[in-house]
Amino acid sequence: MGSASRFCKTIMKRARRGLYAGKHIGFGNKISEDGGNKSRRSWKPNVQNKRLYSEALDEMIRFRVTTAALKWIDKAGGLDRYLLNTPEKKINSDKGLAVKRRILAKLSGEEA
Repeated sequence: MGSASRFCKTIMKRARRGLYAGKHIGFGNKISEDGGNKSRRSWKPNVQNKRLYSEALDEMIRFRVTTAALKWIDKAGGLDRYLLNTPEKKINSDKGLAVKRRILAKLSGEEA
């Protein structure tokens, strides 16, 4: 059979620097009203520059975050809980994983 890698979406380089919550650039057609002519277009994720508070680290951290990721963070109960409860495969962000490691190190240092 074919390889499974061709079904996986590649991660945008820009998304590796922020929390995008699985959002990617969407592609499709723009269809004109009169003739129904089709032209290719793309839909980019709604990315915001935000400073998010980490309770464990007691500091504000700058992130490029999609509005969908902000909803997930709010639903999880904060940045720390979102990063700790989300598997590393789903975070897909170098900066997000680095902050997650810092939080884990801080929490393990306090417990010891």
